[in-house]
Amino acid sequence: MSNRISEHFDSGFHDKKITFGLDGFVDEVWQVLSQRISLADYKLFDKMYDFAKSVCDSGKGGYTTEVIRKRRSFGGFVSNTGNAAGRLDTNPTFVGMFGKEKIDPVFSKFAYNLVSISDPNSCLIFEFTDGKLMLPNIEAAMDFTWESLNAALPHEKLAQVMDADIVAIGYWCHFPDFDNIITGLCDNFLINGRCGRVFFDFADIRKSDSGSLERTFNTLAPLNEKIPMTLSVNEHEAGFLFSMMGRSFDWENPDEAEKNIQYVREKIGLDELIVHTPYFAAGSSAKEKTEIVMQRYCESPVITTGAGDNFNGGYLAASLGGTLTLSERLLVGNSTTSFYIRNGYSPDKNEMLDELRKYIS
Repeated sequence: MSNRISEHFDSGFHDKKITFGLDGFVDEVWQVLSQRISLADYKLFDKMYDFAKSVCDSGKGGYTTEVIRKRRSFGGFVSNTGNAAGRLDTNPTFVGMFGKEKIDPVFSKFAYNLVSISDPNSCLIFEFTDGKLMLPNIEAAMDFTWESLNAALPHEKLAQVMDADIVAIGYWCHFPDFDNIITGLCDNFLINGRCGRVFFDFADIRKSDSGSLERTFNTLAPLNEKIPMTLSVNEHEAGFLFSMMGRSFDWENPDEAEKNIQYVREKIGLDELIVHTPYFAAGSSAKEKTEIVMQRYCESPVITTGAGDNFNGGYLAASLGGTLTLSERLLVGNSTTSFYIRNGYSPDKNEMLDELRKYIS
């Protein structure tokens, strides 16, 4: 398996193209103090639960504590997932919200082809060792429609950037006009073009009502008959999605995931359903059935924000060219995010392969 994956990343997909769209975020990442001892000495809230409990314990009164800026960085699906895939030599195209008049400096580090369609959204993030509290301001995405996309880019430019073997789109929960945007892209560019797969990360579907999600699946299922589609969700999103379908999901129980994931995929009508958790990754494919690949769990991650995006980036890089099996694609996704949370940055090809060998040694 290791040799097949190495061969894939050496030469298996370099003539293939991948495009990421359509969001763009500037992330302001903070840590929360639990105690100030002196100017230079303080304690942080390590666990998200402890911070939440501290807030709840304040009762009906106000709550005040300090925060420390950790970083200002790019965020969102396009930047995080696209960069993770790009680090694995995929040379992606980014179509996203990077700035109208000029590209925001946080995106200027990218050497990829950037095509901006609006100003970026912003996200306030409080980061803990076991998770993060994310408070996005999504005005740019909320106002963005299929008509906005056509106004931002002429038809010829849209056709050029959507001329890819895989088109990866995020986030459903931030775009009220998501269904029209996807339908327009599929009907006008993707179904009759070179695209062989559309990949979705819907983001936190728990904050939306199940009726909206059902309407989106009703929109996507007929399109899936014409172009295969993949939906990737994390453990929390999987819990919500599975419960919608009358099934349960325990993110520490791979046997339960294996039992239910194919049923859920068939109910939503898509070609692939992928679930990534801190303990395992699960996948169901119309052609390859079901696979479970265990994750190399990390007790003390350096970073957690962007872990799911890195899994998706690795999975997409492994999907280009169509040569790797479902279990191999899941393994690459796990290896990519495992390296990321331990080191604080997305791995390049060799770093990912070194991490992968720890799974199969």
